[in-house]
Amino acid sequence: MKNDSKSSHHPPRFFITAPLSFSDQIAFDQFVLAIERNFLLHVTTGLNLIVVGLAMFRFFSRNPNDVYIGVGMVAFCISFLVIAKGTADFLRMRKDLSQMKEMIRASRPSSSSSLTNVG
Repeated sequence: MKNDSKSSHHPPRFFITAPLSFSDQIAFDQFVLAIERNFLLHVTTGLNLIVVGLAMFRFFSRNPNDVYIGVGMVAFCISFLVIAKGTADFLRMRKDLSQMKEMIRASRPSSSSSLTNVG
């Protein structure tokens, strides 16, 4: 019963009540770029851990009971966790950003009304 009452559209964690100023728009754009940069850093870290795991397998392990095989396996597992966390954070923030953009568009004055007030 409770699942039926829940809507798929969650309420936003923020509210925009007035049009954004130029500095607010620049800050919003910097925020978007920071989110994308954070996602790329998660992916880069995950790929670097994969390389470390491959190096442990290829160059340092001499027999199957070697400790480097365990280190390589741990590096592989952690790399996939890091990439998955970065992707989940990125997708969550993109959803929030799309809601923000809708709020910004809704709070902007329409261009046709501003043109009629000028003349």
